Amino acid sequence: MKFIPSIIFGLSVAGFSADDVKVSDWRVELLGEEGIGSSVEELQKSLTAVPEVTNELDDAFKMLASQDFDEREGGRKKLMIGGEDALKWLLEMEPSEDPELRRRVLNVIEELKLVFRKDREVAVEHAVKSLLEEGLEGRVKSADTGGMFFEWFGKGDEELRGNYRQFRFVNSSKRPGKVEGTRLIFAGKAGQDGDQRLVLKSKTWPGEIEFGDRFRVSVILGGEDISSGAWHMGITIGRIRTLFHPGMQGGSFRFERIDNRKHLSGTKGVGFEPLGDSRQRMSIDVTKMLDGHVRLDVLLEKLGEGGRTFQSSITVDAEDIGDLSEVSLDRSGRSGGKAYFRDFMISLNH
Repeated sequence: MKFIPSIIFGLSVAGFSADDVKVSDWRVELLGEEGIGSSVEELQKSLTAVPEVTNELDDAFKMLASQDFDEREGGRKKLMIGGEDALKWLLEMEPSEDPELRRRVLNVIEELKLVFRKDREVAVEHAVKSLLEEGLEGRVKSADTGGMFFEWFGKGDEELRGNYRQFRFVNSSKRPGKVEGTRLIFAGKAGQDGDQRLVLKSKTWPGEIEFGDRFRVSVILGGEDISSGAWHMGITIGRIRTLFHPGMQGGSFRFERIDNRKHLSGTKGVGFEPLGDSRQRMSIDVTKMLDGHVRLDVLLEKLGEGGRTFQSSITVDAEDIGDLSEVSLDRSGRSGGKAYFRDFMISLNH
């Protein structure tokens, strides 16, 4: 299990439970999955504790070998929490003679090799620090969870219908969506030309009319190399979608309005082919200017060894982008492959 470096906080120690915190506070649930309690004593202890890595990984591995699905899933989650320690441990161990267990272990290793785990570590550290800094009174009243929102898609949902946690699933394509194994998945192939969108509104979080004048949105994403060019995926800020076409040779990126499909930039190559199950990170820095225009600075990173990057920026007027009151994860098109999303994060005043 990953623990946060020691930091001294000038706080009096007072206990409080998850019942004292709003149900919508993602921090308490994430820390619960990490095995970190919500009392001040437990939060402070997590900053300095030295984990017994081997024993915890042994227990997680035994759970992964179970015949019970829930227990296997629990073991997988514990191994994922182990991060780099778990990856090294799994790579050094002898392969199991059980082919099914070998497959499960290889799947966990593949996930752990992705650098998206660092996003979760950032979120865990923020959760502990911000909850300690707020104290009991702040935790009851705070709506913006310390200026950061993190969704790791840890609650499975076999068929998205309407709401998912604090999001709204909007689907004009008649293609299903689901959450499975810490991934948001939008189906491809059958259906009609339209959008699958998981939308977060600023009134839901951080409880304001807009997200603010400066914020960053990021997510790990990728898509299947099927019918390249016929579909795309990305992030929408207000009415502006930042998108790429999975599988296009040399990549294919642009900005467009989601309501009328107006292209706000030419389609650009990104220098690599965005592919795979969550193989890229897209980050967008949003800045509202004094004249009302909004600047979007996009970074698309190819994750893993030899990763490459692509950057693009645009300044749009208020008429094009509209209010900065919603952000969504999107898949659009008349055909094509599945779209995958992991570890969605918003940081205010970035």
